[in-house]
Amino acid sequence: MNVIKCITLLAALLLFGCAIKVQDGDDIKYNKHNIVSKFNAKLMPREQRLARISSDMKKVGFNKVSVSQVFNAFSNSVLSIFKHQHNIITEHKVLLDNHRDVLSFLMANKDKDKAQLQQAINDFDKTAETEKEKIGPKIKAYEKASDKIWEENVKLSLLITEQTLRLAYIIRLQGDDLIGMQGLSMLMNANKIGEAYKLAEIRLHLAKVASEFIEDEKAIIDIAKQLQTFQNAD
Repeated sequence: MNVIKCITLLAALLLFGCAIKVQDGDDIKYNKHNIVSKFNAKLMPREQRLARISSDMKKVGFNKVSVSQVFNAFSNSVLSIFKHQHNIITEHKVLLDNHRDVLSFLMANKDKDKAQLQQAINDFDKTAETEKEKIGPKIKAYEKASDKIWEENVKLSLLITEQTLRLAYIIRLQGDDLIGMQGLSMLMNANKIGEAYKLAEIRLHLAKVASEFIEDEKAIIDIAKQLQTFQNAD
């Protein structure tokens, strides 16, 4: 029964977040790597923060581990979430690279009211020598690209829930196996399980750090939607 309780705890980690604890200002030690903490990530400038998260996810890697049938189901679900989250922040980086002028405009005008925002757009576009240089159409393109990222984010949230429920289903069906051959296998591979647990834990941590970055970026995306709404209203 202790094995079942252990796996159930891991399922809870998948749903509610990992148990990594670190003092503010410190990185997280994983193998020979220094992995950014949530606290440190939030202190970084946005582009540095994105680059660090992406780099740390690559350091941890995307390889599969094999311990036992039941543990593998959990580990693979975590890996799937980890890969999806990495894909999302990669897409977001492309968005940032392709719309730097839009982001600068949005941040410079984020505190203006409707009339001031519209005036800023009009003033900017009057100085544009070509249609391609106008900020209005670029804001619209930015909004479309950001919508795609948020659709992927929703899919990731659904995936987390789906995989957690799947794990619970596996545990319920294979409880006898855990006490029998599965339990014996896991006890014989205790050290391997410990390493696999640490890997799953750090992947959950980085997936959460990446998710929080995208959440923080939503404020900028919302400004784009607000500006576009103002444009369409006139």
